[in-house]
This record gives sequence, structure tokens and C-alpha cells, in this order.
Amino acid sequence: TKNQSRNLGSYLAGLWEGDGHIWIPKTTHSPSGKKYNPHFVITFDDKQYPLILILKSLIGGNIRHKKDNHAYTLSITSITGLINIISLLNGLLRTPKLYKFNQLIDWINNNTEHSTKFIKYEADISDINSNAWFSGFTEADGSFDIRISLIETGAIKNRIAARYRLEQRMRDPETNQSYESVLNLIAQGFGVNLGTTVHNKDINYYLISISSNKSRLLLANYFNKYPLFSSKRLNYNDWYTCHNLIISGDHLTDLGRNKALKLKEGMNSKRSYYNWDHLVQLNTY
Repeated sequence: TKNQSRNLGSYLAGLWEGDGHIWIPKTTHSPSGKKYNPHFVITFDDKQYPLILILKSLIGGNIRHKKDNHAYTLSITSITGLINIISLLNGLLRTPKLYKFNQLIDWINNNTEHSTKFIKYEADISDINSNAWFSGFTEADGSFDIRISLIETGAIKNRIAARYRLEQRMRDPETNQSYESVLNLIAQGFGVNLGTTVHNKDINYYLISISSNKSRLLLANYFNKYPLFSSKRLNYNDWYTCHNLIISGDHLTDLGRNKALKLKEGMNSKRSYYNWDHLVQLNTY
């Protein structure tokens, strides 16, 4: 149905805006006469291979393994593939990367004979909770963690927090456009303020941090409606279990605290178990 492909489209839009790029050729042919096409590329860390395979089955493209970077790329370069990806994503992009996407539209409109010319849209400023875009963007740039505070003696005190964090550079390197408006939209959607943080040799980043009960509840409602599909989904599931422990007050019991500790010890870089049963849902997304 249209809504299903719209879910996939908005998810892919967020994923590409977080971890993708587009290469546009300066000329249409190489000196040898070989035809150049644009490249639409999404990069994934190599743990996400099962996700890349299913996305390839849905949108086509070629997978490349970049061993040195522990990454895979999914690249779409055929004209039919590029037309398909524009049809899926057009009107759903929210960040300064829209500029590059619109360059792709210009290239396709000017260099191919497809039946209808694509319209170029402004950035989507609809409510962040209205589609799966934020889910795709989180796959690229968001993280979930559980924090358990210790007191000086090393004993655990009753402070357990489930936190979501999203960091994003302030400006797009290519256009110098600010990310502020889209990140404000995210912050508003979950009832938090947009913050900033500094790292990587004094570079400023925007920061969204969600840890209060009220904001976590909004976030949980969102991800339960528009799920994650990478291995971050497993971190989300653990985070969600901890979120429920805190909401119920069970994190204050020894049993609850031990459960939170156990969840924390299996998350993110400490994760050794992966399960991909949920990927089948992408086929009808």
C-alpha cells in the first residue's frame, strides 16, 4: 500500500540523511566513452549486514565491503534504481542534505527520458512523530544507554537512568547550512531542549538528550510505532525494559537494580547476541 512504501521511504530518508551521500558526475561520459551515472550511497557498520541484504532486495543496488573501515556500502547507480529511490524519498527529507538530493533530481530530469519530471520539494517540517524518518535517522546517529550511578565506596546507589542521545554536527560541510531547525523539530517532538556538546578537537555538535520519564514515554511511543531495524533495535528493547522498570518503580528494588545492571552489561559494544527475526517486517513496511 502507499502508506507502507511511505513508511519505507521516510525510514530510508532518515537513514540516508544520517549515513549517506550522493555523488554527481561532472560530465556524462568518461574519455573512453563510458557513461557516468550518479551514485546514491548509504554506509553501514559491518554488524548490519543482514539489514543491508534485505534493503538491497527492496531497493536494489550493489553492496561493497570496506574492510578497513569495518563498513558496508549499498550503492544505487542504475537509472531505474535512481528514479525509484527519488520516487520513494522525494518530499520526505528534512536536513541540509536535501540540497544534494535535489541535485540528483536535476541530473535525472536533465539527462534521462523518464516520463514525468520530478518536482523538487522544500525540507519537510511536519511533526517528527508523523512518520518513520526519525527512526532511520536514529539508526545512523542515535544511541540508547542505561546509566547506573555508584557512590564513592563503589556500592550502587538508587540512581538508574535510561537515556537516548543524538549528536549531530552543527553545519553541513558542503552547503554550510545549519542543522538547527531539524534538530529543534526533534527536540520539540519529545519535549526536550536542544543542547550542544564539544568534542573531537573542539568541534561543536548539537545534542539531544532524553532521560526524563515524560520524554522517554513519548520516545517509546514513537519507536513502538516506527521501529528500528538495525541491531540498535536490540539496544532499544533493553532500554525499553529499563524504562519500564523505572516507570513502575521496580528499579528501586534489588531485583530491579540487578536486572538493569544485566541489561546494561549486554548493550552496545558489549552485545554478543544478535537476532534479526524482525527484518521480515521490512518486506511489508
